[in-house]
Amino acid sequence: MSCAVSQLTYKDFSLYWTNGRFRTGSMGFSQWYASSAPPSLLQSLPKEAIGVGAFSWKFALCLASSSRAHGVILFSDGPYYLLPLTNFDAAGVLSYTPSHGDPQSLGYFINLTGISINGKATHNTWNAFDFHVNGSARLSSTVPYTILRSDINNAILKKFEKATRGISQAKKVAPFSLCFDTATIRSRGHRLRIPQINLMLGNGVQWTIHGSNSIKQVNNDVGCLAFVDGGKMAKQAVVIGTYQIENNFLLFDLDQSRLGFSTSLLPYGTSCGGFNFTVGSYF
Repeated sequence: MSCAVSQLTYKDFSLYWTNGRFRTGSMGFSQWYASSAPPSLLQSLPKEAIGVGAFSWKFALCLASSSRAHGVILFSDGPYYLLPLTNFDAAGVLSYTPSHGDPQSLGYFINLTGISINGKATHNTWNAFDFHVNGSARLSSTVPYTILRSDINNAILKKFEKATRGISQAKKVAPFSLCFDTATIRSRGHRLRIPQINLMLGNGVQWTIHGSNSIKQVNNDVGCLAFVDGGKMAKQAVVIGTYQIENNFLLFDLDQSRLGFSTSLLPYGTSCGGFNFTVGSYF
């Protein structure tokens, strides 16, 4: 008998079949228990089985930024078309970086080597992001805001404050450490006049975090840098939270141990709420 640690979920589920453009079928499950499973529990399955329940070893996650919109998780090789554009396949705007798991911790990790603000790297010790000294970055679908170990958080705050010099600060709102009077930085639509944050990854690519994913509007007048201090002894250097990945398209390729990621989809004229859930017909 094999055993493993996992997270159990109990809720209603709806599964949809899709051809990448629209829904082709659906099935509902009421009050089911569900959980992910590590590969060790799947060794007895025949080699012909693809994932679990015929799921692909690739899955895409796209979290909507509003409760009024539906995000989506897709178990397929694509395509991944998003409205209102006619032929926008999210797979075409992805960059890739190696990803890996950790037997001691649930979730997926990417190799983060540094963080820059407006192209200028924050000053951290040479091994601040080393996976073997509680470094690297874990992706989380349950943590609301990115959590940074204290030394990394302090370095980002210092660099961000310098880059926003001249912008009026506001009283801090928990759990955030740096807040602004958004009347001084508000501009058209979602594009706030704030510094660009880049996550520098081990294979030389960068994951850009735009203002829509870095500033949380906590009330009508105050927006806060949406990163949280995780303490000096945080288990991971960085835990990337859901606010930072809203309207970013993520493709987890378990077969090739890599993560595909976009920046914010908003500048492309679409969002994670743009998947067509209506039933269509083949043509």
